[in-house]
Amino acid sequence: MNLNNINRVKDTIAYKQDNIFIVCASFEERTKAIVEKLTTEIKLDAAFIFKFNEKNLTNLREKNFIRQKEILAKHAKYVCPILCDHHNPTDGIKNFRKILADLKIGLNNKKVILDISTFTKQYLFLILKFLDSFKLSQLRIFYTEPFKYAIKDQPLSFGYIDTVSVPSFGGHIDILKPNLLIVFLGYEGERALALWERFAPHKTIVLIGRPKSEKKWDGRVEKFNKKLINKISSKEKRYISSDNPFKIKQTINKLINRNSSKFNISISVLGPKPQAVGCFLAVKNNPNVQLLYSIPKYHNEIYFSESISTIWEYY
Repeated sequence: MNLNNINRVKDTIAYKQDNIFIVCASFEERTKAIVEKLTTEIKLDAAFIFKFNEKNLTNLREKNFIRQKEILAKHAKYVCPILCDHHNPTDGIKNFRKILADLKIGLNNKKVILDISTFTKQYLFLILKFLDSFKLSQLRIFYTEPFKYAIKDQPLSFGYIDTVSVPSFGGHIDILKPNLLIVFLGYEGERALALWERFAPHKTIVLIGRPKSEKKWDGRVEKFNKKLINKISSKEKRYISSDNPFKIKQTINKLINRNSSKFNISISVLGPKPQAVGCFLAVKNNPNVQLLYSIPKYHNEIYFSESISTIWEYY
């Protein structure tokens, strides 16, 4: 996976001989942003829409899913819904692989568009790893920022079920070493604190994102995570990019190189999706590092996000 460039999308998604389109249906408005910006000349071999088969608080996911299908039907020979378990990303990848085989579509030498905006972090890590196993001719990743996050200062999720190791990112745990937890903080303070208490690391480093494009969000991560931050040494609080995965990769690589000889390293990403992409780019070459995912009881669908703002392209 050769990603080195970042571009801010202004108007439409230009055609670059793309073959495959991958997106996830969500209750968020931004889940439709990329498909609605596809230029008319884009013609695809197939489009794949991941859709979680769970009960939602609203019918917004279903409405957005129908809209995605309608638009992609104008661009793709096949539009393929992938119904899958929200908390079991291996289920989604298995279904994705089966549909590819049924359609006799191979991904080697293909040009792929991946809209990461509304995938869960677990799914995003596994999809990136799956795509990385092929010799793609081109991969373009798009991410849509919402205009508002955590509306009315409500958290993005409520409650806590469990913390799990992301499938195929289990790392290597040496029982003779202490554990280091690196957490990308977001707008889910309860979830981050529960993760920290459950994992009980010997050392914790918290990473606080600062978006380049939205200065109005500065300070909000600290507000949502005040309880956890107060429990961590000020020396272990770092600021990091929210939207540049290449800078994030550099930061994570430095932290891994500096700490891997002394600690078992586990990382959890509770910030925006570009941070997960940067984390993947670092961890894919460090198989001893573990990725953790904390499962909330439910997401705050009504007050999660609103409208769309900046769209980023990574390629």
